[in-house]
Amino acid sequence: MARPLVAELVGPAGAGKSALSQRLVGRVGALRASVWKLPRGWWLLNAVRSLPALAALCLVTRSLPWEDMRQIVRLRTLRQLLDRRTARQAPLVVLDEGPVFALAYMRLFGYERWRRNAPAPWWHRALHEWVGALDLVVQLDAPDAVLASRIRTRDKQHRVKQSSDAEIDAFTAAYRSAYSLVIDTLVAETGARVTTLQSDGEGADRTAERLLELLKGNGHGE
Repeated sequence: MARPLVAELVGPAGAGKSALSQRLVGRVGALRASVWKLPRGWWLLNAVRSLPALAALCLVTRSLPWEDMRQIVRLRTLRQLLDRRTARQAPLVVLDEGPVFALAYMRLFGYERWRRNAPAPWWHRALHEWVGALDLVVQLDAPDAVLASRIRTRDKQHRVKQSSDAEIDAFTAAYRSAYSLVIDTLVAETGARVTTLQSDGEGADRTAERLLELLKGNGHGE
């Protein structure tokens, strides 16, 4: 059975990832998934399966790097979800905060944030578990002023919702930098395809149309 195309939507807060993924679900019946809200039973099972890697991580860091540990387990659980029958029968799987997000998150909030050198070995191992599984990374972005306005006016809570423009801009810049590092490494080591869409000059419906046009004719593995 041919597997579906798997695309991850990435971008700073307010870029329109959730709106676009919802449109893709409505238009083509895409399956939407992320590292959040995964089946608890699967999460616990993969936590057990990850114990050797987690123990090695704790030994190297001489700490309990909870953010890194959680993201490693979440990524393994999400990867397992893609092998399930429901995912394999979907025409398109849209990851709204998948491996690129998780690895960027680790760089910003995990043990790696204290390091200024290249990402650690376990970071690369987590990335390589997605070789052959992630076909396309869709970068969404908009000007800083647009992102700040969206963060402040939408109902969804956010850690910088009540922050100043300067603080929101700094937060956005940090995420852009982390995403760039992950995506550059992903392209260099796995050959994943990347495309960029600006989300400030049109509605989510038109952005979805443009993305579907880009996806037409893209082959993927069996």
